[in-house]
Amino acid sequence: MRTVGLLFPPAETPASLIVGGISILERQARQLRRAGIDVLFAVDVVPLTQLPDGVAAVTAATLVDQVQVGDRVCALAAGLVVDERAIAAVLAAPAPALLVCDAGVEGAAGVERLDALTFAGGVLTLPGTTLRTLAAGLGEWDLHSVLTRAVAGDPVTTRIEFSTLPIYAPNRRREIALLWSRPQTPDEARAVGETLIAASQKGCLDWPARFLHPLPENLLVRLMAPTRITPNMVTVGTGLIGVGAGVAFAAGWLWTGLILALVTGPLDGVDGKLARTRVEFSRWGDLEHLLDKLLEYGWYIAVAWHFSQVRGSMLVYAIAALIILPAIVEAVQGEFFRRVTGIQLDDAGTVERRIRLFAGRRNTFLWTWLPFAAFGFWFEGFVGIAVYSVVTTGMAQWRFYKRLSQYGRQHGDRIAANYQATSYTFLPRTGA
Repeated sequence: MRTVGLLFPPAETPASLIVGGISILERQARQLRRAGIDVLFAVDVVPLTQLPDGVAAVTAATLVDQVQVGDRVCALAAGLVVDERAIAAVLAAPAPALLVCDAGVEGAAGVERLDALTFAGGVLTLPGTTLRTLAAGLGEWDLHSVLTRAVAGDPVTTRIEFSTLPIYAPNRRREIALLWSRPQTPDEARAVGETLIAASQKGCLDWPARFLHPLPENLLVRLMAPTRITPNMVTVGTGLIGVGAGVAFAAGWLWTGLILALVTGPLDGVDGKLARTRVEFSRWGDLEHLLDKLLEYGWYIAVAWHFSQVRGSMLVYAIAALIILPAIVEAVQGEFFRRVTGIQLDDAGTVERRIRLFAGRRNTFLWTWLPFAAFGFWFEGFVGIAVYSVVTTGMAQWRFYKRLSQYGRQHGDRIAANYQATSYTFLPRTGA
């Protein structure tokens, strides 16, 4: 069954109102595409409205010819900035379905009132045959309002209460309040954009990424959001800086290498935040983490090369191996745990979250090395990183076996389903 998306450019609020670097209409189109809806129509487009790429302009009358009887239709209200989790919840329910808000919910006054206690939330689905019937006899009425009333009055409609939706966001590994807004002015749009940037922050991180990186990351996202810079461009730029760090380490320019490596820390968070803020994701996003690891491991080999030349001993490569091999083991077992259970090992419980804060990662390694470097103990700091890597990997091993055993006892028949659900976006899907 095909799902068709309907967008309604605002008739009064400027359609070009910018939220998080893009227009509200563009944001809605990207959200629906992100949800798997590729056939998009903008209904009754006002003059001079710039439509997103791939969105066709139609009228209510011509819409009858575009929507087939067997289609499912998803419609978003004009000027609505809504959380993708709310859209996903409506799409997960059988059509017809309607997002609703309690009258006491802050901001709900901007949605059409259904009764004394309920507002429509601006997101709905309905069968294509119902849309065709309503659009054919529309007359002078507003199509979205007619669809809302029809869906709300259908006794089989599933009502999705906005305030009851779960606020935990698995992809950001923390609780985030769901966003619902209909900004009317540029100032209101900027405020919503700030909310989007704040919501793009991941929750389960090491201490440098959690406490030091958000400020520069958010500043860069604000600067880049209205530009043509894409998350992939940021990723490539970060990779080039990482390569420069490796060259500097190998050449013995240790301060240059360390500074460049430290710079890649916040930059590595910018691409993801920019993607989440602008709803601009790439199917190659999963590969970024692999490239990050390869660059990081290359740094340690480059440092070992430098020390082998200075100290005249190949044993420094064993130190590099004590950093790299435990990190690989932890990364592989963590990925295996995610594929099997559907959640990150770092996010499996309170103990795991605390371990993640100080666990051996690029950021914690580099910041551990920094005080050694400040006093000129570069080699001793390199050894310290190796010890750090071995100890924290041992702790991760303990939690891995404990949590995997616990999950296996509780959810044996779900393992195959979770493995399929977490497959990589850059590979074709396979059967369970």
